[in-house]
Amino acid sequence: MEELKSLSTLLEPDERWANFVLHKVSTNEISPITLNDRYQSVSAIALSTAAPEDVRSQFNIALMLGVYAWLYYPFHQVAELKAFSTVEMALRQRFPEAKGALNKLLALAVEAGAIVDKGFSHIEACDEDPKQYSRKLPNIVSSLRNELAHGSFMLHPGSLFTLRNCAEIINQLFPEVK
Repeated sequence: MEELKSLSTLLEPDERWANFVLHKVSTNEISPITLNDRYQSVSAIALSTAAPEDVRSQFNIALMLGVYAWLYYPFHQVAELKAFSTVEMALRQRFPEAKGALNKLLALAVEAGAIVDKGFSHIEACDEDPKQYSRKLPNIVSSLRNELAHGSFMLHPGSLFTLRNCAEIINQLFPEVK
């Protein structure tokens, strides 16, 4: 059961971080994850300056929650929920005439070509089907968001992936002007 941290332990890392380590492949060194490691990983995720300021501001809240998961592990899921809600906000601003829930807005963006596989760093886009991954996003993202938004015991350290994935969605909606 989650408990309120005591004032004396408030700024200490959540004890669950002791279960994770960093493996540096180049040196084969294994070390505990530090707050600096967490901050560096989260701060490497950035939105396009072309994204509206209010979207960037709300996404920064998600990023900070991702950092604060170091102190309180359940903030992983709060960070994810905030990131998903910011994606929805970005979709509504990118497609102001569109109506519907998150899955409908994502499907519209994919269909319009605003979101394609090559915009994601974690997959290799297929030339024959440039939306193979992207077409699955409306159901996956809305399902994950709904699980978090409607009450869940889900607790995992995946906020870094979710933050990066949501940033890549938003960055495709508002690409940098070259």
